Amino acid sequence: MYTISELVPCHKVEVTEYECAKCGHKWINRINGKEGSMPRRCAECKKWDWDEGRLSRYEKRLRRDLLKIEVNEIKYPTIDGTGLYPIPTDICATFLRISPRPTEEELKTVLNPICYLGPYDYNHHSHNGTCSDQAYCCPGWRPEKSGVYYHDRKLEEDMMRIEKDVRHKLMQQIIDSRGGIVNTNSTHYRYLENKKLQAESLSRFDPLEMLASKG
Repeated sequence: MYTISELVPCHKVEVTEYECAKCGHKWINRINGKEGSMPRRCAECKKWDWDEGRLSRYEKRLRRDLLKIEVNEIKYPTIDGTGLYPIPTDICATFLRISPRPTEEELKTVLNPICYLGPYDYNHHSHNGTCSDQAYCCPGWRPEKSGVYYHDRKLEEDMMRIEKDVRHKLMQQIIDSRGGIVNTNSTHYRYLENKKLQAESLSRFDPLEMLASKG
């Protein structure tokens, strides 16, 4: 008596099964009978950050706030002159992509290293002169005897420079605590890499060449 395995050539094939951290769906990504690359979205819930684990709304806000203040503006030529394209600073991009990812407490500490603002609110009010409520203003307000605050622009610049230096040192310490490991499979990695590639593409843009091709 022969078994099927003896009569028919059989081979064990290993494939990667993906599991969505959002909805728990499991699937195999096969394209034209072959194993495909890592999926960009969950096959069930279609979430683009399916592999990140669940981020709370508060954690997402902290990450967005950090991206707002840790940016470099890349200049690129346009038909009308010069444009600006914001990309995250290198240390911020690395910090947000480390594995395991930064905790909420680490994000809060980095956002407010010397605590001159209110509770992690970077939506500064924009006004000049004096102010009676320093909690939600930009840095650089000096208290006066009358109980109001006078804005000192040089003090603001000095405080922001000091805080930036402290923030970068804190981010580097947290990066080092993870051994410098970056999760290159994460959606955050892909998003930040795409921002960098877009900036490089814009910097090579030649408006004169484009106009010549249309002419």
